[in-house]
Amino acid sequence: MQPIGSTIKMLQNRICKVCDIEFIGGPRAYYCESCREVRRKSSAKEYKTRKKIGMVRQIGSIDICIRCGKEYSVASGQQIFCPHCQKEHNLEHDRITGLKYYHSNKENINPIRNIRRQNGSIKCDWCGKEFISHTKSKTCSKECQRKLKNHNWNIRNKK
Repeated sequence: MQPIGSTIKMLQNRICKVCDIEFIGGPRAYYCESCREVRRKSSAKEYKTRKKIGMVRQIGSIDICIRCGKEYSVASGQQIFCPHCQKEHNLEHDRITGLKYYHSNKENINPIRNIRRQNGSIKCDWCGKEFISHTKSKTCSKECQRKLKNHNWNIRNKK
């Protein structure tokens, strides 16, 4: 079992950038299923055209990171960052999109947060149960604390 309180609800209602239809998708879903298929087909066609004229980077070739200037081995056709900079870029992108989502939905998010603050109730990081805490404890019981500690230890010491 994984901790529930520390995870964020990933699938949400999104609006397609092409046809303005509402659909359920993850944080980086911009297109509905039908528009995504059209984009995939046109992308495949463009790729074949670029490959014919020799404008495609080969997987395993060496390229230069646009962020830090270091050389890296190309792992995919869309890769423009070295693996270290890619992690930083993803964090920045997620932070920006998360803030946009928060500012557009804060009237729905804040009342729930404010009620929890007034009651002093928080969600258990292991089981997700809401409990009132007067300390900095992140779990509702000693049992959940033990399970969370074991889970985190197993992740850190995984071979």
